[in-house]
Amino acid sequence: MSARRPFALFERGMYLDGQRAVALVLPATLSGTLDEPRLRLALERVQARHAVLQSLVEHDADGRPWFVQQDAPPPIALRIVDRQGDDDWQEQARLECERLFDGRREPLIRMIWLRGAGRSDLLLSCHHCICDGLSAVNLLRDILTVCGRPDARLGPRFELQGGADVVPPEALRNRWLQRRARLKAALFGAFIRTRRIGAPVSYGAAYTQRWSIEPAAVQALVRRAKDAEVGVFAALCTAFMLACWSVRGVRGVEKFVAPVDARRYLPALQGGALFTMAPTVRLTFGGRKSRDADFWVLARALHEDMRRQIDRLGPAVHEQLLGLERLHPLFDQLLAWSRSKRSGGGVSLSYLGRLDDSSRDEGGVRLEAIHAPSALLEPTPASLITIVGFAERLDLALISDESSLPSAQAAQIRQLAMELLQAASALPAPAAAGLSAPVPVESV
Repeated sequence: MSARRPFALFERGMYLDGQRAVALVLPATLSGTLDEPRLRLALERVQARHAVLQSLVEHDADGRPWFVQQDAPPPIALRIVDRQGDDDWQEQARLECERLFDGRREPLIRMIWLRGAGRSDLLLSCHHCICDGLSAVNLLRDILTVCGRPDARLGPRFELQGGADVVPPEALRNRWLQRRARLKAALFGAFIRTRRIGAPVSYGAAYTQRWSIEPAAVQALVRRAKDAEVGVFAALCTAFMLACWSVRGVRGVEKFVAPVDARRYLPALQGGALFTMAPTVRLTFGGRKSRDADFWVLARALHEDMRRQIDRLGPAVHEQLLGLERLHPLFDQLLAWSRSKRSGGGVSLSYLGRLDDSSRDEGGVRLEAIHAPSALLEPTPASLITIVGFAERLDLALISDESSLPSAQAAQIRQLAMELLQAASALPAPAAAGLSAPVPVESV
């Protein structure tokens, strides 16, 4: 008998009954000759590893979607397009962000292969209801590994697990945590019931701006960050926060946040599971005033404050997973309220870290670049900055809409942030007071 489970609330909030484009697209550029049978085998192997990729979506009598694992699932779709130039992937990424998935008939990921003579691009398109940025990276890594070594072992298989199913046993035994989860869900439910729901808010056209930081500049930044005992991500966040305030004003940005990889608090998901809920930490300078402050002093304050928040985040993640499941009866009302409430005032910075290049040369194919993922969320991407490192280079994308952040202002923020990083990298970092490890923060 096939396994089945209902969507968790956060998955429903991303799936939206399949009627909205909620996609994450991770592009990669390769040189060499990619073998089509091996690529199809790689997709088959990846699908066999994850039960959710063997599942189709069905709805119950109450309209709640379920993942239903198939005995003979349809394969992951592979669309092959002739590659005309080096920038073709950008247009294909835009198109994929706008394409719907039909979860009733196909898995919720697909692959686009821009096939050229000696050079190709792969775009992994994932529905955001099953994949965050790290999920997409893990999938792409597995696909490239099998393309090079068809007999490679990919790691553990993952069955269908819902949100509450992955909460650690010690958290399930914690009665105080359970009571808090119930209380918070009840209070939030009462709050939603009293909200006046207006018409859905409209936003401007979505756009994506892309650029890279070349190896020499990255190396200089890494050296200065190491001298200051600050993570590279903290330095990047500091530059973007200062640039946003300079262009938009201090009141022009509601808040800055960074998604955190929830798997660090959920052992059942470690080892490569697909997951989409990403708790966030608020990015601040720990009470320090940004005016006239030294760049590296601010970066260190942000780094330490972010680390403290991440260290305390585990119980909140467990509470959220348990409490959210009590809100399914209010889903339609919650969705209508969120659509009638203007979003887009904040900025989210998502860093996938520096990807290892263990799969860089596989079977005559060389991985040349992994580009920052692009995403289209509903109703607005709300000023998302994605960052990924590969082969001593940083690739960045700024995704927003013309209503939340006009593209002209986005270009100013981008330029000013890069100037701040360049200036900070060229100046000696002040003496640090104590060792601090880099903070593992993720994802789209």
